[in-house]
Amino acid sequence: MKKISSIVLTLAMCFAMLLPITVSAVSASAGLSGPGTVRAGDSITLTFKLSGKGLSGASGTLSYDSSQLQMTRTKQKIASPWAVEFNGNNFVAYDNNLSNPINGGKDLFTVSFKVKNVEPGTKIKVSCTGVKASDGSADANVGTVSYSATVAAPLSGANKLTGLTVGNATISPAFNKDTTSYTAKVPFSVSKLDIKATAEDKATVSISNPNLTPGGTTKVAITVKAENGAKRTYTIKVTREQDPNYKASSNNKLSGISVDGFLLSPVFNADTANYVVWLPYETESIKVSGKAADGKAGVEVIGGDKLAAGQDNPVKVICTAEDGSKREYIVVAKRAAAHDGSADEKPVESEPEEIANSETPATTEPTKGGIPIWMLIVVSVAGLAVGVGIGVVIGKKTR
Repeated sequence: MKKISSIVLTLAMCFAMLLPITVSAVSASAGLSGPGTVRAGDSITLTFKLSGKGLSGASGTLSYDSSQLQMTRTKQKIASPWAVEFNGNNFVAYDNNLSNPINGGKDLFTVSFKVKNVEPGTKIKVSCTGVKASDGSADANVGTVSYSATVAAPLSGANKLTGLTVGNATISPAFNKDTTSYTAKVPFSVSKLDIKATAEDKATVSISNPNLTPGGTTKVAITVKAENGAKRTYTIKVTREQDPNYKASSNNKLSGISVDGFLLSPVFNADTANYVVWLPYETESIKVSGKAADGKAGVEVIGGDKLAAGQDNPVKVICTAEDGSKREYIVVAKRAAAHDGSADEKPVESEPEEIANSETPATTEPTKGGIPIWMLIVVSVAGLAVGVGIGVVIGKKTR
């Protein structure tokens, strides 16, 4: 039933478009609106609005210069049960159920265009011609509604500074609009820069000017935004002297040690310096990290690569306090031996050539007649043993 109603209404409207309208009991109006400023290359969207009382349909034809504009999209804006259909540049809109007429004003659809590369000053125009509206029993000839605009000059892309001065510091190098990075040093008494910056053409300037960190370096940013949105950022890295009354922290403890994928033994304690982590043979390296208890302290990790199997592999985690004092923690990585039970062999270090080829120095020993005492003792004992043996043999024979 719904489909039949819509077909009948559409046919009726198409028939009405072919006949001159002499009498109209329906009051209706329409409008086509869009952006006030248009530039070459812009994408613009126009809205068609229908106003009246008890309106259940409308139709018309889009008209525009295709050398200036390219139609890219149409989109229905009025909610169901209304439907909006396009056939080329011809459109028809209708209440599919004849149950929700327009009373007041409603946006029926939008149509989007791409503005081609036309010269500034060119006038573009989009029209909806032959617009008719219907309340289902009578029609109103709305006629032609149009949108027009003059193509404006392109937006400026200029985004450079024309001037940059700092009242309480000297920037280096000297300002140049094409140089974007600068440095400055200030005494402790200067907590913020006094910056004055001007931009070219219609660009705007914004300055990120935080308080300067005593004893540290702070980055100040000056951002120039062109009329077309293009941005350029200039930076000043400012080093501020430390407070002369400041005392550097001596806190060189860690607040934690972690080994990616493995457990530390024992559980970490800032006052415990030695730890163990047990590893399978397949693990050849580990990542050890430490976190300083004091944010101003630094942490360095030495070791953790090329772990020897079947051996202890010490990894050092060194925490250096702000005042330079250090504390060392040791994580011993115990990598299992190979599956055959062997450990990685360490290369045998050869003796230095001069030592290996040298003769062993003679040992000074007590001698008698040039013969070492120990040799005389051996000979004496041997002679005694021989004598005793001979005596035993003779004694047996005499019996």
